[in-house]
Amino acid sequence: IRCLAPEVPITDLPEAVLSEYRAEIAAEFEAYFAAVSTHIACLDTERNRALSEARATTDAYSAFLSIPPAQKDLP
Repeated sequence: IRCLAPEVPITDLPEAVLSEYRAEIAAEFEAYFAAVSTHIACLDTERNRALSEARATTDAYSAFLSIPPAQKDLP
């Protein structure tokens, strides 16, 4: 795994808990939004790497296909 997604803040909690820990939960959301930007950048980098690898593999396969098959001796 190259790019790990950040964990989404939990808001499926009782309203009293959300109210009491409002500042902490808000900080978790801010951290999530900062981390998700980094995650998306990682995914973009990985996408570019995978595309480059696929292009190189396609070129290698094309070169392989241009090699004539070996001639087998007929009895």
